[in-house]
Amino acid sequence: MRKLRIAAFMPHPDDMEGHVGGTLLKYVQQGHHVDVVVAADGRRGRGILPEDLTWQEIVALRKEEAIRGASYLGITPTFLDIEDHRLVDDRECYETVINEMERINPDVVFTTSPDDYHNDHRAISRLVLNTSWAPVFFADTKVSVNFIPDFYVDITQQFETKVKMLGEHVSQLKPGWEEIIHTVNRLRGMQCMKEEIKYAEGYKVFKRLSWVKAYELLPEDSFEVNTQIVPTTERN
Repeated sequence: MRKLRIAAFMPHPDDMEGHVGGTLLKYVQQGHHVDVVVAADGRRGRGILPEDLTWQEIVALRKEEAIRGASYLGITPTFLDIEDHRLVDDRECYETVINEMERINPDVVFTTSPDDYHNDHRAISRLVLNTSWAPVFFADTKVSVNFIPDFYVDITQQFETKVKMLGEHVSQLKPGWEEIIHTVNRLRGMQCMKEEIKYAEGYKVFKRLSWVKAYELLPEDSFEVNTQIVPTTERN
């Protein structure tokens, strides 16, 4: 596979790690170039925060956490600094996103699902579709609600690092977050029906006309394809 430019356009400072962290790490390990774009500033994100922090201090804190999380990929995220809950599919946000899309000029784009639970997640998904002509892969929803993947990426070897990446977002994480990540990625791993695949991330692809084989741009895997069952006339 040639070296690709991968872009992840994520709504909030902790979404890259939770949704696509293992896949991006795998791309980096295979020598591809990865960019992470964080659209919203995180000022209204729930989590564990002292009550006396100003919104400016919350934004600064969440940028620091996002920088630490992305450091496992060897990169620094780009922040679009759109106010939380003001990320919408309008002209101003469109111009902000398309300028970044044109700067990166990616071969593959990852973003959140257009059916996700949060308006910021749905909005960045629509904006990405409207500004990119590269193949777009939608990431799993929170706790996999209303999401049936088209494709899976084996992140068994990347999973523990993914957990560390997400763990950098101390101000956002509530008790039980590790169980959620383990459960979702273990479920997707089980769906691959390969004993060696313990953890996976699931994706849907937006089927553009000229990208009917977009799946070939996902990270390379070495496991063998299952042998097809051959019908037989024999009876037990």
